[in-house]
Amino acid sequence: LWAMWQASGLSARWARASAAGGPTGAVADRDLDAVVSLFDAAAGFVDRLPHAGVAAFVEHLAAQSLPGDSGAARAPAGETVRLLTAHAAKGLEWDLVCVAGVQEGLWPDLRSRASLLGAEDLVDAAGGADPATLDRRTLALAEERRLFYVACTRARRRLLVTAVDGALEGGDAGATASRFLDLVAPPPAAG
Repeated sequence: LWAMWQASGLSARWARASAAGGPTGAVADRDLDAVVSLFDAAAGFVDRLPHAGVAAFVEHLAAQSLPGDSGAARAPAGETVRLLTAHAAKGLEWDLVCVAGVQEGLWPDLRSRASLLGAEDLVDAAGGADPATLDRRTLALAEERRLFYVACTRARRRLLVTAVDGALEGGDAGATASRFLDLVAPPPAAG
């Protein structure tokens, strides 16, 4: 696992992005946290089963059920704030919904979703599509747009969508408001 990580060259690139801050830094932080979690899982697995191979570890990971946030305190129903991903909010509604951080690079997040084992190609092939002819970026953009729609339509009465424009004085030069903002409000009039 360590050899694969070193060979990927991602360590230095993500560390630089993390140190730079802004939306790109936040994504790099999450990615680095995920890699650390993977190494922690591998260490725990090796401690329990020191003679098991890579295939057993991959099978172990695939069988995991990932909790949303088991460490979070549960508040009573009523006047509470719930922090959820758009996926977790699907099927639920509230009077007020805030969709925060609608920035390019975060929403839409067009990074490759290719898995290590290529499962997405198998799913596409099973569905009758030729994985070689699919435009993954276009598909990812459409999926992100659907997810943004899901998030915004959770509001029964009021919707608040936030973004930062790095072009504003003192703003993060790398922060650009998402193209999806035009889906919920028209762009400001020029001049």
